[in-house]
Amino acid sequence: VPHMKGRAYFGQSCKPGSYSNDQYIGLNLLGKTLRYTTDMSGAGCGCNAALYLVSMRQNERPSQCGDHYCDANNVCGECCAEIDIQEANQRAWHSTLHSAHDHGGLGAGYGGGSSWDGPRDFDAQQYGPGAECIDTTKPFQVAVSFPVDAGDRLEAMEVSLSQAGHSCPLHLRIADYAGMAELSRALAAGMTPVVSYWSADDMTWMDGQGADRLGPCASDNAASCPNSVKFLNFSIEEIGSTASVLASTPQAASRHRSRTNAVSQAAVRAQERHHDGAACPGSFDVGGYGEVALVPTGWHANGAPVEVLGSGELVPHMDSRSYFASTCTAGSYDNKQYLALNLLGKTLRYTTDLSGAGCGCNAALYLVSMQQNTRPSSCHDYYCDANNVCGVSCAEIDIQEANQYAWHSTLHTSHDHGGKGAGFGGGQGWNGPRDFTSEEFSPGG
Repeated sequence: VPHMKGRAYFGQSCKPGSYSNDQYIGLNLLGKTLRYTTDMSGAGCGCNAALYLVSMRQNERPSQCGDHYCDANNVCGECCAEIDIQEANQRAWHSTLHSAHDHGGLGAGYGGGSSWDGPRDFDAQQYGPGAECIDTTKPFQVAVSFPVDAGDRLEAMEVSLSQAGHSCPLHLRIADYAGMAELSRALAAGMTPVVSYWSADDMTWMDGQGADRLGPCASDNAASCPNSVKFLNFSIEEIGSTASVLASTPQAASRHRSRTNAVSQAAVRAQERHHDGAACPGSFDVGGYGEVALVPTGWHANGAPVEVLGSGELVPHMDSRSYFASTCTAGSYDNKQYLALNLLGKTLRYTTDLSGAGCGCNAALYLVSMQQNTRPSSCHDYYCDANNVCGVSCAEIDIQEANQYAWHSTLHTSHDHGGKGAGFGGGQGWNGPRDFTSEEFSPGG
C-alpha cells in the first residue's frame, strides 16, 4: 500500500536504517510473465501509481537519494535501464521501455498530451471509471510478459489488463525499440521492481487531453488524490505455463489451463527430440478442396504425433497437435506452407470418433490464423491462438473441443480468451453451456 510520495523497492532483506544494493532483488523476467492486481480507486487526474523495473542491484553508487536508486530520468543522479510496467491513474495508463539514457522511451497505453498526443491504444469507453472493459473504480488484474526469440533475446513487452465480469481485456505490445538489446541484457542481469505513488498539477504528459482532445484529463488536481493505492497478488510464471493470461471468465481460465499444460508440455518434449529422422505424417483428401498435407508440432523420430491412415483418417495421439498445410517439409516450419481456408458461405463436414475419450480428455479441431503469423512463436512452428499458448495471439474458431461427455464450440477474437461459445458441459462454481443434455450427447445418448 504505497502512500502519497512513497517509493519502495523489492528486496531479499531489509535492514532498518541502512541501504545496500546487494539487498535488492534482481529478477530475470525473460520468457516470463509477472502478474499482479492493482487498485487505484479514487486516484484521478494528477495522480500517478507506478510499478516499474530498474537496475538497482547493479548500481554500486548510493546516488543522491542515498539508497542506490537509479532510473532512466536521472531522478537521483544515477541513470540505468528502466521498464515502466505501469504509470497510471483511474483515467490514464502508460507502459514504457527506457534504455538507461532515453528519457522519453517507447510506450503504449492511453492518455497524455498538450500540444502533442500521447498514446491512444484504447479510450475512455474501454478504460476509466465505469468503463466497459476496465472499470478503474474497482481492482483489476495486470499481466506483463517478456517474450524472447530463439536466442533468448527480448522481443517485446506485452501488457494485458483484465477484470472479473468484463469480457474485453486490453492488450499492449511494445516491440521494435532501439534499446531492446540493452534492456534484454538488463533483464538477464536481474532488475528490481519498484512501487511508487505521487501527484502533480502538471501530470498532463500522462493523462492530458492532447492536441487531438481525445485524452482523459482537461486539467490535473493533485490535492484530490487519495492518500494511498494498492498492489497485491504478485506471481511469476513461465510464459504460457499456467492459467490463461488474464482470462476474463472462470470458464476461459479453466479451459486454457488444461490446453496450455498439455500443449506446452508436448511442445517442450517435441523440441527436446532431435530432428534426425523427421518425417511428415502424410496427406489426405478433403472433398471439395483436394489434397491436404499434415504438419506436426515438433518432429518425432519415432513416428508423427498425428497419424494419417490410408483411409484418410487422422489419428491424433495424446499431447499432439498438427496443422493442415499445402505442403510439409520434414524438420522445418514455414508459415506460408499452412492452409488458409476461406470458409465464408461454406460448410465444413467431418466425422469424429471420441469413443473411450471420457472426462478429462479433449479432442479439438479449430481454426487459427497461422498462415498470416510471421513470428515463429515460442513453439517455433508459427502456432498462434486466442489464448497466447505459444506467445503469439491470433483469431481462433473452436469448432470442437470435446470428449464423450461434453462439447464446446467457441468464437474468439485474437485477444478474447473466453470467447462466445455453445454446447454442453463445464462449470465449477459457474455453469458452462447447456444447449443440450447428457441424454442427448453422451455414451448411449
